[in-house]
Amino acid sequence: MFLQNISKFISNYRYEQATVESITTAKAAFLDFFGVTYRGIGEKAPQIACYSVEEIFQGNLNLNLNASIIGTKIKTDVLHAGFINGISAHVLELDDGHRGAQIHLGSVIFPTALAIAESYDLAGKEFIESVLVGYEVGILLGKIVNPEHRNKGFHTTGTIGAFIAGAVASKLLKLDEGQILNALGLCGTQAAGLLESDHGGSMGKSLHVGKAVYNGILSAYLARNGFTGSGTIFEGNEGFLKAMVFDNSDYTIDDFSFEDVLNDIGKVRVRDIYFKKYPFCRHLHSSIDTALKLKSSIGDEYNHIQNVAIKTYSVAAEHNNFNPKNIEELRQSLPYAVAISLVVGEVSVDDINQLIEYGLLDNYSTVDTVNSIKKIVNSMIIVADDKLNELYPDKRPSNVIIKLDESFRNGVFQNITFLPKGDFENPFQLRDLIDKFKGLNPHYDINNLTVIDSLEDYTMKYVVRKLNE
Repeated sequence: MFLQNISKFISNYRYEQATVESITTAKAAFLDFFGVTYRGIGEKAPQIACYSVEEIFQGNLNLNLNASIIGTKIKTDVLHAGFINGISAHVLELDDGHRGAQIHLGSVIFPTALAIAESYDLAGKEFIESVLVGYEVGILLGKIVNPEHRNKGFHTTGTIGAFIAGAVASKLLKLDEGQILNALGLCGTQAAGLLESDHGGSMGKSLHVGKAVYNGILSAYLARNGFTGSGTIFEGNEGFLKAMVFDNSDYTIDDFSFEDVLNDIGKVRVRDIYFKKYPFCRHLHSSIDTALKLKSSIGDEYNHIQNVAIKTYSVAAEHNNFNPKNIEELRQSLPYAVAISLVVGEVSVDDINQLIEYGLLDNYSTVDTVNSIKKIVNSMIIVADDKLNELYPDKRPSNVIIKLDESFRNGVFQNITFLPKGDFENPFQLRDLIDKFKGLNPHYDINNLTVIDSLEDYTMKYVVRKLNE
């Protein structure tokens, strides 16, 4: 059974096997997660989640174990701390991910690991160990199921995310191989998340992350207490692959080989994750980077832009919402992401919020900047380019072409980006992550972050208390 091998890996993996590069990347990812989540708790979706949990339990929780909601002084039970922190980690569209696996990882891994590690006051080494297990399992499974899984309309962060959370929780709860197999089986039958939540401009996309964390933790506790799950939930004749990845005619359990995949277990690839610079869907980032390059040429002459053409791969081109109605739709809108970049330049969460206050999502605005953005959007076309599509998913290319008006002799500027900033081949430096953190949380005492450098030397209860001061 495929998951039996995964369970064996989870059970046997030790901190001492990790490379210095993997540990350093995991710490950088933790810093990035904490900054995004600390700011994210103030958004509407996690606030509603907090109120809802309080409403369900009416404040009558008598807990032996509790965990922190990042960015607040609130502690709640392990399940709901993980759930809320998962939503907060994903709501701003600034969480890390993996290009090949097509999944956000840290927003599932860290809420799961923190909830359990803080509650049981586990050592920093155990925390890092579980984090690396989560990245390994998530990247491995994500690469197996995609692009077919995503093309069927599933949000991999919600579906495979349940397996990731289950792996992390199982590691920290020290389940044996049989218990881990049961936990993963239970994760598989709860795996959910539809991309219509994304394109429909709802809060459902961040709910996927919270529920993946919740389902993974729940599955691990159930398995520890003897609840059984299907060991063939992933590859079985009515399992995950057949139901949610391949067409019936393309797959049978007998002709699908996992041999090559299983040979990769244990070769942790956490270094390959990407970090995000802009509060938009990752598929928009190559276009944003290209637009920013063009802005460096045209400067503040954006009112002389006559039209804009974006040629990109199909998945990115599908984010063609020319009339976003709310912040969730805006974060998925390729036309607006490019137009904002051409007019404003690099934008922060605060910049986006201010543009919305100025009428960006309204039918009418008196602010020139907003009207310039809308004018560019109205003069824009998006094309799914076959040649660029052939490069996906190994690359995420975008070619942006700008034509200026007669004042500039109808000049044409164009540029192309193959991989956006933050990918392993085009990486962030640590100072970039620190700057991102400070931009999101300008009043946070940055000195508190030094505890992350020496996670191995502390217990996680101390680490969370220090970071959440």
